[in-house]
Amino acid sequence: MTEAELAFKTGSIFNKKITSAFWSSFKGKYGRVQVEVLVFLSEVESAQASEIVKELNISKQHVSLILKEFISDGYVKTASNPNDKRANLVSITPLGQEFLNEHIKISNRVFNDIISKMNKEEKKEFLDAMETIYVLLNKIN
Repeated sequence: MTEAELAFKTGSIFNKKITSAFWSSFKGKYGRVQVEVLVFLSEVESAQASEIVKELNISKQHVSLILKEFISDGYVKTASNPNDKRANLVSITPLGQEFLNEHIKISNRVFNDIISKMNKEEKKEFLDAMETIYVLLNKIN
């Protein structure tokens, strides 16, 4: 298996076994791309729509529709950008963060159930590996 194949397969199995509960908990009103926007906004203080487009590789039109819906639902808000009067900054509201946190709780229960089936050594190895991957991936620009 090549390094690229290993990376793809690792991401795929992690998604199936670990993060799928989080994404599937949103079934209904919002799709995965919409939730990715909300997650991104929860990780930054604020962002311009153009930053969301670039970071998540979503079309400008789609981001515009998503933000319009989230603003209507009270999950995000806009404010003038003091550095660029032509662009607004978007940020998640407390209601949006609360909505996201409820789904994170569901995901946490599933994750805890998964790792509870591991013995002590497997759990440590798994958590250490995840932390290593997290740290290394955050070093990449």
